[in-house]
Amino acid sequence: MKVKNFMLKFSAMVIILMMLPLWSLIVPVSTAGQLNVNFTVASNGLVTIYLAGIPSNNTITLHYGIENGPQQAWIEIYNTEMKWNGENFSATIGPFENGTWIAWVFYDNTTGQWINYDNHPFWNWNLEVNPPNVGQTYATVLQNGSILITMIGRAPDQIDIHYGLTTGPQTGLPWSNITDELMTYNPLWGNYTILIGPFKPGQWVQWVYHDLTLNQWIHNVSGTNFAIQDVYSPIMFINATYNKYVYVEGEKAYIYVELNNEYSIPINAFLSLKIADFYYNTSTTLNPGLNNISFAIDTSNIPQGIYSPLLSVYVNNTLQRQVTLSPFYVLNTTGKKPLSLVIVWNMHQPLYIAPNGSWEQPWVWLHTGQDFIWNGSLVGAYELQALLINQFNVSVTIDFTPVLLYQWETILHEENATFTSNFGVNVTHDIEAVNYTLNLYKTLMKEGKVEVLTVPFYHPLQPLLLQDGYWSDVLAQIEMGENMTHEVFGVWANGTWTPEMAFDMDLVGLYNESGISFTILDQQAFLPYVTLVNGSLNPDQPFIVENNLGQTIVVLFRNTTLSNEFGFKFFSQSSQLTAQELIQQLAEIYMNNPGGVVTVALDGENPLIFNPTTGPSDLYAIYQALSEYQGSWLITQTASEAIATHKPTSIITNLPVNSWDLNLNYWNNGYIGKTEIWQNVSLAREYLVAYTVALGDNISPLVYLPFNTTPNSTNLIDTLWNYLYVTEGSDWTWQTGPPAFGPIWFKEQALLYTHTIISTVKNQFEKIELLKVKSEGNKIKIDIYNGINSTLHLILVIKYNSTETAFPLILNPGENEFKLPLRVSGTIDILLYSPVTPQEVGLTLIPITNYGFLITSYQVTITKGSSNEMTILSTILGSIVASLIIIEIIRRRYI
Repeated sequence: MKVKNFMLKFSAMVIILMMLPLWSLIVPVSTAGQLNVNFTVASNGLVTIYLAGIPSNNTITLHYGIENGPQQAWIEIYNTEMKWNGENFSATIGPFENGTWIAWVFYDNTTGQWINYDNHPFWNWNLEVNPPNVGQTYATVLQNGSILITMIGRAPDQIDIHYGLTTGPQTGLPWSNITDELMTYNPLWGNYTILIGPFKPGQWVQWVYHDLTLNQWIHNVSGTNFAIQDVYSPIMFINATYNKYVYVEGEKAYIYVELNNEYSIPINAFLSLKIADFYYNTSTTLNPGLNNISFAIDTSNIPQGIYSPLLSVYVNNTLQRQVTLSPFYVLNTTGKKPLSLVIVWNMHQPLYIAPNGSWEQPWVWLHTGQDFIWNGSLVGAYELQALLINQFNVSVTIDFTPVLLYQWETILHEENATFTSNFGVNVTHDIEAVNYTLNLYKTLMKEGKVEVLTVPFYHPLQPLLLQDGYWSDVLAQIEMGENMTHEVFGVWANGTWTPEMAFDMDLVGLYNESGISFTILDQQAFLPYVTLVNGSLNPDQPFIVENNLGQTIVVLFRNTTLSNEFGFKFFSQSSQLTAQELIQQLAEIYMNNPGGVVTVALDGENPLIFNPTTGPSDLYAIYQALSEYQGSWLITQTASEAIATHKPTSIITNLPVNSWDLNLNYWNNGYIGKTEIWQNVSLAREYLVAYTVALGDNISPLVYLPFNTTPNSTNLIDTLWNYLYVTEGSDWTWQTGPPAFGPIWFKEQALLYTHTIISTVKNQFEKIELLKVKSEGNKIKIDIYNGINSTLHLILVIKYNSTETAFPLILNPGENEFKLPLRVSGTIDILLYSPVTPQEVGLTLIPITNYGFLITSYQVTITKGSSNEMTILSTILGSIVASLIIIEIIRRRYI
């Protein structure tokens, strides 16, 4: 970030700045009393960060990154464990090059809590390491004659400001009232600040800085002093408001100015307002105290643009106050198509139900019916969205992940929901909320105000599954998602939400195969890296994405900046500011690209859930403003409507494997917990494929899911495949370890399902028993018992001496007798395989042989013309005796 912008942003934080202590921050935290955060910076760029106020036996992670400026997006992200030194936790990071901006927060692994700056979500500590532009200054005179001064210093040094009153800006003039004060370091913006004064109108103030830590004086350019004249008037500017956020040429605009007359008597004033090259003047009497003055502005002659109106207040022909008002927007719509805004909400919750049908987390219930009070009623985020869309004239696009729909339908269909803990779920209220919410969304769909997208069923990270060779699983989840969306809403969605916007060019073919025609991806993550085949890379348009087979899908690329504003800003501030910033940003886009398509896409529930105090009113303000401004220059459309009215012509290819997070590291970064989940998914899938092939069933079936037996199907094999699809969801690895550091439950949920698959398949395979082996002349007779109660297709392999002979077998339920054309005697190995291929299994942990997946093996000894029944029996009895001996040893050891 440029220093100028950095300073301007900082000046908006005046109140916060005045309250911050010097580079040592006290943060009130209910669970830990008070926290103290400080740091040191070495000349070689090493930074040591300290955290006190946390129990010494906790495990603390320093989560930090490199950024382009304070409060900017992190371009490199790191995690390091902090160490307890007897007084506090500390970690040394770097070295960093001089001038590098870094930011950090803390994560308490023991309590599962993030520790943010000032206990505010998404606020970080920020630091410029050994800044090369020490002394860079921004100063402004406030309305009461005080001067706010910010400067860049070498944090965390103590900085003193040495200032005095003079008669001008020239260095060398005599000073009076010389004062020294310590400046305050602000970790939020990484600079120093102080408020001095107030001073009399017209007074000149000069100053220099003194770095007390280094004992160095810091002057202005060429060794001069810093200086500013205190231009101040008893006529105080309080505020100015407009009757609209944006005007179309020809509209009448009204500007309302509030001034405070600090004189004790009425005064005659002349006010002049300049916009573009036009002046709007009025004479008025300003009474003591607050005065409201209005200006009527004819915008017919003001060209399209963004203006900064200049207000000048004169008393007795003397300028008393001059203020630049907030931006004034004028649009020219003549002969131009409106800007199309496509808002896509991703409504998603992972499966919170255990294999036994118990609810392990309450979030589907609570976020549908119990998040906040709205208009006197208790509602959830999903319900509020539907209520506000219904209230206003807007069109939006929503994907409801099928796993969310599955859980909603389960809530409506299960007779007695069971919970593993007392989560505070109001069952009766929430069931009614789910029913009302679903029905309202269905109504909004019929009215054309909501378009529903589908999603691969359990929101899997598809590129990672494709890389592991699980293509059929991806296709099954896509088609199961389509089926669930159709079952609930009665429509076959032709657009899909790509989970985590994690895309691979191979998805073009899979989407084609399943009838998907378009999706939504992130502009920043993909568009700069594509190959342009035809047209332009103007982001405000639908694109045709073509693979090397000529298959195509349409992609709307979300406006990354505006989507992030929705996600991290608009829902945490005043509703009026949110509406203003949204409409004015859209107006700026319209000025540059009228007739374009702007796509905003993000999680639909998170901004509300994370900001329960301000979020609902901000969402109301967003829909209200969009409804009000729809018309000549702005319309809201669903994704399909925008694609239909903006026929895509630009063709691109070679999209990288990427996600909204600019890589796939969030889900697979080598962290041992994430690796454990993926390994267990591979192992569970390998067992399940082997079992499926042995049964002669289809790999990756489309599972039928009754709503009253969640998460189980009507038969074992389909139930196990559903369990596998559950484990492939993106949430488990997202929440496990860095950088999310979510609750351990997410990892445990994934492992619960994979372990259930593995143990169930092993238990089934254990029902296959070798009963007896007998040599009969030129043949060998083998009796095998199949206790699975299904016909099995296996490969039997006999190893003897140095030879191997394989026979395909069909095992019917019960006892099976086989006579194989082999003359053998002595010790032989008998092995049973499920005849899977490496292509069917994909990434494996247990090697697949030429025969397939090894189910079980036996070693028997036979003699010519005799049975080995006693040998097998002896082996079984020997195992039993050995077990009894071990049990007895253990029992005696603990007597």
